[in-house]
Amino acid sequence: MGQYLAFDLGAESGRAISGVLSGSSLAVEELHRFPNNPIREGSSIYWDTDRLWREIRRGMDIAVRERKLTLDGIGVDTWGVDFAMIDADG
Repeated sequence: MGQYLAFDLGAESGRAISGVLSGSSLAVEELHRFPNNPIREGSSIYWDTDRLWREIRRGMDIAVRERKLTLDGIGVDTWGVDFAMIDADG
């Protein structure tokens, strides 16, 4: 069995989803959903990475402190095919 936390950051919203893998079965549950409101500066639009980081930390807090999940891994997927991989050493 494995317990995982996935973050999906889309163009309009983000969410934290827990996944529990047991044998050949995967159970998922949305733990946290939040808006992804871009910041406009002049003619540019960009993601509010500080706010997204706070929401990611909130999703981790919900999973670990509130739901008492012992996580085997965390994944991040973003709109636009960007991604990050982080091992146990950060």
